[in-house]
Amino acid sequence: MIIAPCTVVTGGRDPQVIEEAAVRVVGAHIAQVGPAGEVARAHKEDTLWPARGRVLMPGFVNTHAHLARHLARGLSLRRPEAWRRYDRALSAEDVRWAATAALVEGVRHGVTTVCDFHRSESCLDLSLSEVLGAARQVGVRVATCYGASEHDPPTDRRAAFEESASFAAESARGREGRLRGMIGVHATTLPGMEALLDRALEHSAGRIPIHVDLGLDLTPGESWKGVGWDESRPPALWAHAETAPRELLGAAQLRGDALSAAGFSTGAAWVRDAEIAWGSDASFNAPPLAEGGWTTGTRAQLHYRRLFVNGPRWAARFFGEGLGTIAPGSPADLVLVDYRAATEFSSRTLVEHIGSGLLRAPIYGVMVAGEPVVDNGVLVTADEREVARRARECAARVWARIAV
Repeated sequence: MIIAPCTVVTGGRDPQVIEEAAVRVVGAHIAQVGPAGEVARAHKEDTLWPARGRVLMPGFVNTHAHLARHLARGLSLRRPEAWRRYDRALSAEDVRWAATAALVEGVRHGVTTVCDFHRSESCLDLSLSEVLGAARQVGVRVATCYGASEHDPPTDRRAAFEESASFAAESARGREGRLRGMIGVHATTLPGMEALLDRALEHSAGRIPIHVDLGLDLTPGESWKGVGWDESRPPALWAHAETAPRELLGAAQLRGDALSAAGFSTGAAWVRDAEIAWGSDASFNAPPLAEGGWTTGTRAQLHYRRLFVNGPRWAARFFGEGLGTIAPGSPADLVLVDYRAATEFSSRTLVEHIGSGLLRAPIYGVMVAGEPVVDNGVLVTADEREVARRARECAARVWARIAV
């Protein structure tokens, strides 16, 4: 398939803007990027996906989501105990339709890869398969885990680790390149985090990446001592990096781990010059828009790296080198947006267009692993009305259970 003619934003650390271009996709990967006319003449037999001058970008990576919490929208949950009550109220069916609706929302905003942190205590041994059933239906990439919490009884923590490890091993053996497993850890104290990391390492066998959901509320003087921190430990993704001790952030970056934060309430992390990736948490499943001082200059550069560099770099561990870039050999995870720039649109001005207008543009098409998911503005992999109807029915039942 050839996508042309389009303006290509290549992504990556040194992005280029290529006008009047074409991208040729063969199978699940990009085969060629070049002048539109030249590529079309060389491959006349290929199917054309008409871009009509739109902007083609890499798909976005959401590095920390709670897909099953999508049905809580409107409940205004804030406190941890309220979220635990919500998680306990979920059935397997609720998990399936919550995750499906959340992934549909994400695709509608160009999100093609999601790292999900899941909990649903009433259906622990069924829930991850429901999350991945949703991923298959929508057609996106998902890496997921069942999070073990320091608030769980020991038997529940063990069951959570075993569920995640078993699923990760099964997904690694399978042929579905869009689905992967992790080990999940949720911690609210430093001692709890260190103890859970030790247990997670045992279950990961040094091979399975660890997704840490930090809920730390540190008191002055508390510091992280790096218990169990060595080069043999598998890579980790640290969500809510704004709550992490300075020592942990520094050590994580040296190891090549990923740091994730939601929204713009991450001042401490920015001041430390940490390379942060974007995660939606339990909020809107769309890349955050830059506001105020984030639309220009150095902060605009940070915002670009957050969306186009740091998230894809982590997800590439699961889904292949080159994720987040448009280049030969990269996964064909692409977003076609209807953006008509009124001023110079080039490598020099790109980050300001991202900060001020590009992320607000309507999405015309989305492709994941070479297969169209959105075409001509229409989701082609699922019936959006049916997804919304089923999700609302589940939400009503979950809300009623919480109220009892």
